[in-house]
Amino acid sequence: MSEFKLCRVQEMQPQSMRRFEVGDAQILLVRLEEDFHALEDRCSHEEFPLSDGFIDDEKVICPMHGAAFDPSTGDALTLPAYEGIRTFKVLIRDNTVYVEI
Repeated sequence: MSEFKLCRVQEMQPQSMRRFEVGDAQILLVRLEEDFHALEDRCSHEEFPLSDGFIDDEKVICPMHGAAFDPSTGDALTLPAYEGIRTFKVLIRDNTVYVEI
């Protein structure tokens, strides 16, 4: 596993998300209040980028068909998605956010 620097903590507001490309991986970084979560940036239903969606009630919502995902586990919470997506470990050091892939 390798660590990759994504951004400074203050660069993301609470209840926001942002896409990062790390090597061949597209990572969606989600900030819910003070917690950061990283998951793959694709809906398991239609392979659509979740980074084009939004956060609602601490869930990541796909803009294509409205599937909801838990950002901490990657679990699919609503149809049409029924498969979860991959998550990654997030580390915060010196006010900087890193992801472990």
